[in-house]
Amino acid sequence: MIQETITDTCHVCKSTNIVRNGTNRYGKAQYHCKDCGVYRVLKPKLTSSETEQQTVLRACLERSSLRGVERIFDIARQTVAQWIKAYVETTARNQREARACGIR
Repeated sequence: MIQETITDTCHVCKSTNIVRNGTNRYGKAQYHCKDCGVYRVLKPKLTSSETEQQTVLRACLERSSLRGVERIFDIARQTVAQWIKAYVETTARNQREARACGIR
């Protein structure tokens, strides 16, 4: 029988000197690197796709609360707030450019 050993490493310093250190508020196992001192999740949640981001923004435009959007889509409020801020800034910039070109 062939056995395969998986060795986890720190994402910051690539050290193998890490220990399990409880869980974060989402229930993911958190690890502590003894070399660089950071606390991280080994396999963080993947980033959201563009379509998921657009869906969340549409829900926000429908006047859903940030906490409601957080619960429904399982995305942190801070992330949703950053997306809204970026959306507002790009929309405002596009409107200013359109006015400068004479387009209403």
